[in-house]
Order: sequence, then structure tokens, then C-alpha cells
Amino acid sequence: MEPSVPKPAALPASLVFLFAAVIVYALAGSPTPDHPGLVEAAIGILLALSVALSGLPKVFTSFTGRNGFLKTLQVLFLTGLILPTVAGVYLGNDHMLMLRDVLAFAFLALPLFLTDKIQLSERGLKIFPFLLIFAGLIFCVRTLIPAFNIWIPQGELLYLSNSPLALFAAVYLAGRLWVSLESISKLNVLNVLGCLAGLGILIAAMLLDVQRATVGAVLLTWLVLAIHTLIKNPKRIVLPLLLIGALAAALYPVVSDAMKAIAIKTAQVGLNARLAEAKAVFDTLAAFPPSLFVGQGWGSAFASPAVGGITVNYTHSFLTTMALKGGFILFLLATVTVLAALRQIFLIFQRDRVRGLALFWSLVIPVFLYASHKSLDFGLLLLMIGVWSINGAPLHKCHSSGKTKEHP
Repeated sequence: MEPSVPKPAALPASLVFLFAAVIVYALAGSPTPDHPGLVEAAIGILLALSVALSGLPKVFTSFTGRNGFLKTLQVLFLTGLILPTVAGVYLGNDHMLMLRDVLAFAFLALPLFLTDKIQLSERGLKIFPFLLIFAGLIFCVRTLIPAFNIWIPQGELLYLSNSPLALFAAVYLAGRLWVSLESISKLNVLNVLGCLAGLGILIAAMLLDVQRATVGAVLLTWLVLAIHTLIKNPKRIVLPLLLIGALAAALYPVVSDAMKAIAIKTAQVGLNARLAEAKAVFDTLAAFPPSLFVGQGWGSAFASPAVGGITVNYTHSFLTTMALKGGFILFLLATVTVLAALRQIFLIFQRDRVRGLALFWSLVIPVFLYASHKSLDFGLLLLMIGVWSINGAPLHKCHSSGKTKEHP
């Protein structure tokens, strides 16, 4: 009689609520809603239940001895809860804008509460990354639906294809497509077709909104993988290049139109005044010298040259947003946190290049180019970095051999 293999433990309730929140978010939510409603309330309640069940005191737990990313994120989060709040109240900032800022900032704490929960759950480790890819795909499907006149949404623009989850899904599928094609002996046709189908949806939606950075990230991912393959095993570069080249040739009219649209947008808006925006933040802070150190608090706003001089309460860079809200102190902590995250991503890349590249672009673009850092997506991707992190990951018993192995 063969020994029975233990079934994987059921998902903890905290992860059930987290995964439910991601599904609701994908199907009905949007990254940066102008007027939050019932959908956002439902997502918020599910996230609150997830965090509460994982243990609220975790945010004060020392992460020393584990990976530095969680430790620096913890310091950034706790400082951000106090410093900009005090500054915002002192300067009399708009209460609703303060609330929106604090809620957006709170998403950054997801890794502090839920990293261990996912790492310790065999099912959670498998489900979570694919749930993020699912969300990115659904966002892009929702972007394409109006283009086919199936359903025209009313109200505010949702900017779904701008989502870092869409970027994560596109880079991940592009990377898996390349890796699947490297070895003919291990070629899985279903994997290749699945990656092509998903990538087609994602890139079509990104091109519809002329997302230069995200499309560029996919192309640069292939370039990095090509160089890596050329160095490690030059023979394996042939099939991926042949397929990608054949696809580019077959879709030449579409590719040509896309390149023209990107060139026109670049000629019209350049780099979207990101450097001018950073200077405007500095000028705003310098008008009241103490703000250079402690910022102007949650709810603060400034006239941004990146949006035509309109007064807004955000910037297109995570770092300059932290500078505006918390001055040099929060800017420095945010920079250290980003560097710690990049170090973790480098370690992940050494083990799995596709995971590393998907996380790299999903972090770098919101940090420097897009305002998507103020969305739930950014917190979920920081959580993904924590879950896939190398040093400090829990060790689990392997059911089949009794030996230990590290996840992921």
C-alpha cells in the first residue's frame, strides 16, 4: 500500500480575503479612482479583514535578520504615518486629500503584514503571482472592450492599461515565452500559445493608450534575455529570435503604426516634463524652508508642469511624491527602500531571470515615470517582491522526501 501524500493545507482566511480583494479589484475596480464608491469600499473592507487576520502588531515587529527590504519598508511606513500627518494638520491641508493620500500610502504596508502568510502557504505561493497576472490581463481586456464597441463605460477615465499589474503580466509572459522557446526538447506548445495570447491582449491595450514605457519594458526584457542566453548558451537564442522576428514581420502594419504613434507622442510631449516636475516640487518646498526637511504633509498639492500646470496632490514619481509629502526625511527613506527592493530583485533575478525582470520594471516605472505608485497595484507588487525574496524566506518541509527546501 502506497503511503498517502498529505494534501496542501487550506488557504488561511487572511489570504482568502486578500485574493478576493484582488479579484474584485480586477473585475470592477480601477487603479486611481477619482470618486471612490461601493467597489472601492468592498475592496477596502476585504483588505482590512486580510490585514487584521494576519496580525496588526506585525507592523511594529522587527524584521532585523531577515531581508533588508522589509526592514527599510517598515521604517518608511511608520515614519510616513506620523511625519506627513503632523505636517498636514499643522499646515491645514484639505482633510479629504489627506485621507486619500494616507490610504494610498497604506498600500505600501501590505508586505509587512502578508509576506509571511503567503510564504508559509503552499497554495498561496502558487496562486498569488498568477492572480496578479490575471488582474493585469483583465484590466487590459476592460481597456479593449470599448474599442470594439461592445460596451462603452461612462464617467471618469480608468487608466487601466497604465496599471503596474498589466506591466508585470506583460513582462512576465514575455519572459516565459522566451524561456519556453529556448529549448526545443522541452518545448511546451500550450505554454507558448498561452503566453502569446496573453501578451497580445496586454500589448494591444498598451498600444491603444500609447504606453511608451510599458511597451519599451517588454522589448528591453527580450533584449536582456537575448544577451543572457547568448552568453550562457548561444544555440538557444535561435528559436526565440525566429519566432519574435516572424511575428514582427507578420504584424508589420500594426507594428509600424504603433511605432509612428509612439514617435508622434514622444515628439509632442517628450519625457512628460518629469524633471520640470521635480524642480516644481523643490520650489514648492523651498517657499517654506522647514518643508525641505519635513515636507508639506499629506493632502499637500502643487502646480505640476507634467499636467499642464494644474494643481494636483501627486507627482509622477514615487520619490518626488515622498519629497513633497515628507521632505528630505521621507525622500531619503523612500530612496533607501527602493534600493533595498532593487537588491532583492537582483537576487531574485539570479535565481529566476523572468521573475526578476517582471519585478524590476514593475518597480522602476512607478518609482520614476508614472503616478501608479499611489495605487493598490504598487502595494501588491511590493508584496510580490517580499514573497519572492531570497534571504530570510522561510524553509518548508518537502512532503515527498522530508528534506527542507526554500520557497520560492
